[in-house]
Order: sequence, then C-alpha cells, then structure tokens
Amino acid sequence: MLTHRLRDVRRQKKLTQMELARMCDLGINQINKYENGANEPTLTILKRIAQALGISIDFLAGLTDDPQGFAAPSDMKPEEREILDAYRREGWAGIVHLGVDKITK
Repeated sequence: MLTHRLRDVRRQKKLTQMELARMCDLGINQINKYENGANEPTLTILKRIAQALGISIDFLAGLTDDPQGFAAPSDMKPEEREILDAYRREGWAGIVHLGVDKITK
C-alpha cells in the first residue's frame, strides 16, 4: 500500500523523485527504493515524507482512505488495531512477526 500511495501522491503533486528527496533531506535512491518496495522507511522518515506531501502517515500506511485523515482507534477492527500496535512497538518488523504468528496458528 505504501509504495503505491507514495508514488501516486508524489505524481499528483507533480513532484519528481528528486524534488521529493530534497524536500525530505533524503537521497533520490531512497525515494526510489521506497516507491519500488525495496526498502521501507523508518517512522521518522515516513513522517518527513508525509509532511512534505501534506498528507497523513495513516493514509500512506493504508489505515485510512482520507489523505488528511487519521484512523481513530474506535473506527478500527480488532485486527487493524493489533497491526497498528505491532507497528508502533516494532515498526515493520512487528507487522511481519504478527503476520508470521497469525499464519502459523
């Protein structure tokens, strides 16, 4: 979800990867890797990207379909809340661990 939304919003804002990289104080290769799914941004970098694009982190992560919106805990299904909690605890690794746990049960 992140890869597609990042690329789509960047293009909608008519920004090149280089322009977004400069806005976020990143290298163009990093933006390219995030858009292609080769790397995943840290929460700190995700925050910089979201701020530069004028959208919420929740939108980039696929937690809401509203670019300006935030997913309220009360609006989430228990599974969605579990994913968010895992991400907040351990980042993407937490989501992977949660997924492995769910698959092996």
